[in-house]
Amino acid sequence: MIHRVRKRLVRFFIISDVAAIILSFAVAFWFRFHSGILHAPKGVPPFRQYLIIVPFLLLVQLLYFSYQESYKIKLRRNRLDDLFMVVLNCIVSSGVVLLLFSYLKSYRFVGFEISHLYLLVYALTATVIIYGARLLIFRLFRHIAAQQEGISRILIAGHGDLAEMTAENLAKYAHFGIEIVGYLSEQSGEKVLGRFDQLEKVARANAITDLFIALSLKEYDTIMRLIETGNNLLIDVHLVPDILQLASLKAGMEHIEGLPVIHLGDIPLQGWRAALKRAFDFVCSLLGLVVLFPLFLFLAIIIKLDSPGPVLYRQVRVGLDGSHFRVFKFRTMVHGAEKETGPIWSPPDDKRVTSLGRFLRKYSLDEILQLLNVLIGDMSLVGPRPERPEFVEKFKHSIPRYMLRHRVKAGITGWAQVHGLRGNTPLDKRIEFDIFYIQNWTLRMDLEILWRTIFKFKFIDKTN
Repeated sequence: MIHRVRKRLVRFFIISDVAAIILSFAVAFWFRFHSGILHAPKGVPPFRQYLIIVPFLLLVQLLYFSYQESYKIKLRRNRLDDLFMVVLNCIVSSGVVLLLFSYLKSYRFVGFEISHLYLLVYALTATVIIYGARLLIFRLFRHIAAQQEGISRILIAGHGDLAEMTAENLAKYAHFGIEIVGYLSEQSGEKVLGRFDQLEKVARANAITDLFIALSLKEYDTIMRLIETGNNLLIDVHLVPDILQLASLKAGMEHIEGLPVIHLGDIPLQGWRAALKRAFDFVCSLLGLVVLFPLFLFLAIIIKLDSPGPVLYRQVRVGLDGSHFRVFKFRTMVHGAEKETGPIWSPPDDKRVTSLGRFLRKYSLDEILQLLNVLIGDMSLVGPRPERPEFVEKFKHSIPRYMLRHRVKAGITGWAQVHGLRGNTPLDKRIEFDIFYIQNWTLRMDLEILWRTIFKFKFIDKTN
């Protein structure tokens, strides 16, 4: 059912986007040339003349939405993510259309010049209309889908973490008519309706429509019996593969001379994607260093005046593939702060932090020098926060999959930080967010994290 709903919702969103783009074009034209709010010194162009823009807007925006993976629907949509996606799409697409028509006019393929102000108005108008239409479509579709599809009554065969994970994720789609009736398990527990060999009895008694098998690969014989019984009962059978517990990062399929092989450590940040991320980091860090140079100079002066010791502090951290590098920071502690304590996490009331250092840490001003590390290539703007070697040695033996966060470059900010996981928050939870980032990286995701970072402003771990 989820697959059917997902595909149908994609079609609705595409239709909604097409209608919203056309409506935005017309509204923007009226606002720019006929509302009287904005002056038109070159006169009002014929509406029919501007209609040639519509196919280009549709083509560019729909292709860009596809590139942004906007149509890989998550039924439980994050409104902030969706808004950011629409804003970026409308701005970039308007710019592309402007450049395209400027090129066409220079070679006289078109006989008029598009108003720059019109495209700005269009970008703002389209953002509001497309985003509003998506919210409306999602609400209407959720209501209609639940009514038309009816209730899917789900039985989960399994126990332990995999079964719980399956139940938690299915519960997110309850508003689409999905109901988790209970479990099959050899162990007793809440909502356990019977043993594995009682599937037929339980399914008939509870009008089960879907069976989700969430068992370890060690229980292969049980899995096959459940599949056979489920097929005989004509209920939909879904297998939740246990490779989630085997995979180190993200599973990917490849073929070796026709033999299907599942690669358990695949990540998207390789090849041209890694080159794109590096180019983005280089340009942004260079611009940031140039723009912020007066601030760096000012901070260096007041740090020198505030307490004795060097202005800068360089600390060894662990980066890509476990390599060591020195991170740049403005000094926030008294000079020689770790002579007695050694490497420790800085507590909230750390007496070694200077009064000026507390201010710098509050607004993350001590960390902005890490733009140098990004420019050099030791770090990225976005990625898992780098940790000290002493702590890495400790955590890699006690926290599962901890070292996988070093498959990408460390970052100034990250997916965990913009979700409030910083400072003394549970480290295992932060690792989950770091792994999710590595598995699902896109440039759009980096832009979203930077957007959220600037919005929240305070984002850095204070572990000194």
